[in-house]
Amino acid sequence: GCSVHAIGQIIKSQGGKQAVELSASSLRIVGECPGDTFPLAKKRHSLEYLRTIAHLRPRTNTIAAVARVRSTLAGSIHKFFQGEGFNYVQTPLITASDCEG
Repeated sequence: GCSVHAIGQIIKSQGGKQAVELSASSLRIVGECPGDTFPLAKKRHSLEYLRTIAHLRPRTNTIAAVARVRSTLAGSIHKFFQGEGFNYVQTPLITASDCEG
């Protein structure tokens, strides 16, 4: 994959799988990503390996699924307690390493 800068018009798609498509009049490659050196291949990776490429973890099916479940659970818990009249307060962290200056 790579990143591109495309200029054109959004038109009704001639194909049946999407409603619209981009009829590009200009296309410029902004950043290349050679497949042979990209660290996240289309295969299963161990969680230990994913720890070494933390910036790419959210792009994997496992980590993305966990993030969606956590988001749904947190949202539901907040909604329940707010419906019961509770307020969500983020208290300051108290640590032993506080210092002045």
